[in-house]
Amino acid sequence: MKLFREILLIIFSASIIVSCSGSKNLATEEKTTASSSLPCAEKGISDADFFRACADATSSNIGLAREKAMAEAKSSLGKAIIDKVLTAAKHYIVEENVSDKDAFVKNIEIVSNKAIDIALKDISPVCEKYSETNGRYTAYVAVEISRQTINDKLKRIIENDIPNVDMEKFGVLFCGSPK
Repeated sequence: MKLFREILLIIFSASIIVSCSGSKNLATEEKTTASSSLPCAEKGISDADFFRACADATSSNIGLAREKAMAEAKSSLGKAIIDKVLTAAKHYIVEENVSDKDAFVKNIEIVSNKAIDIALKDISPVCEKYSETNGRYTAYVAVEISRQTINDKLKRIIENDIPNVDMEKFGVLFCGSPK
């Protein structure tokens, strides 16, 4: 839950900084459809083995632009992982006939936040590019983490915090194959 709050705070702060730092409009259809042609966008697409995310940010300071882009990419990555974990939890509930569904989902969400917080703490970009226009720098970054790494961290925390979870079955629902 702590990570979820931090992610929301980062997104909110980044959106305020970005919206206050220029006179451009919020995302338009053109920007949304053009996002796949941005630098690092091709390296920010998740697949069966990796969770990936990409982001960009603009600032008059190149370091700040990079920090904002990294925060946004990590936030997107964390959200994608949480969504996948919660989907796996909901399937697990059905397959294993869990009696207290709400408590189970809440516990899984707490555990996933812990695992993501640990996993994303020291993550580095797999792609990092910059551009400069009129003294404003735009940083483009993509980050990734293997599904197996997240599964291993989840497994370790779930085994300690939530009793009676069949981690082999949960891992299959989360990763898509026995690991």
